[in-house]
Amino acid sequence: MMKANDIIFAEAIGCYIEIGYGSELRCVRFIKSKERLKEKKTRTASFELDEYFKGKRTDFSCAVDLSGLSPFAQKVLSEARNISYGRTVTYSELAERIGSRAFRAVGRALAINPAPIVIPCHRVVARNGMGGFSAGVDIKIRLLELEQKMHP
Repeated sequence: MMKANDIIFAEAIGCYIEIGYGSELRCVRFIKSKERLKEKKTRTASFELDEYFKGKRTDFSCAVDLSGLSPFAQKVLSEARNISYGRTVTYSELAERIGSRAFRAVGRALAINPAPIVIPCHRVVARNGMGGFSAGVDIKIRLLELEQKMHP
């Protein structure tokens, strides 16, 4: 099976997004590049992510390939996908939703999310702060601000 990558520029957060495909969405990566990259949109997730960053989309229709992850991580990420646009939950609330008390394990599962934004791990925060994010807390804050601006 051929694997393809698209690239979009997310002006709202000031960086490029690389979207990788197999038969399903395989990965979403943030690229902080000083040089200008050529944008390419060929598949649904790329168009939907572009709309998200322009404030025109609040959820995603594409399937994400989670087959390489543990059953626990798949359960965490599947539940994270249910967090509504513009809302946040804590790590412990997400753990509770899946019938677990292991909020640190939930955080580790979110850290290996192959498709941030599509699976909105940025909407999971610490009880007393922001928590982490694979692309950096600054990007997490900008994503949450974007959603608050579009959905106050």
